[in-house]
Amino acid sequence: MRLFIFLFGISFLVVTGSATAIYLIESPNEDAQITNLLDAFWWASATVTTVGYGDVVPVTEIGRIIGIGLMFVGIAIIGTFISAFGAMLIGWRIKKQETLEKSTKSFIIKKIRDIENLEKHEVELLISMVKDLHDEVKTNHN
Repeated sequence: MRLFIFLFGISFLVVTGSATAIYLIESPNEDAQITNLLDAFWWASATVTTVGYGDVVPVTEIGRIIGIGLMFVGIAIIGTFISAFGAMLIGWRIKKQETLEKSTKSFIIKKIRDIENLEKHEVELLISMVKDLHDEVKTNHN
């Protein structure tokens, strides 16, 4: 979760910094399409998300260079978000699997300690659970 907060913070700084820079560079130009901060934030948001509507675009060379940089940064940010989200989902699944294995092991240990009081079908179930757990753990660790 801290990673997502960090990424949102970086994204905010990138968009804010780019919008401010593009406004300062473009607005003095007489042919500028980006003439106010709202246009600048609109352009920066559309560019960083790789939507690129094209309704407002930089007209100066420096503005276009900033745009190119922002496009690459946007792709990197989106890629990082997707990777972090995928890693989080995989981590949850691994943790869930480990929790399930631990609870199964605890159950088996409890039953083994009380083995003399188990009925035949409970012993067969216990043997089956041990085999299944063994196969699962062996598969997951290979």
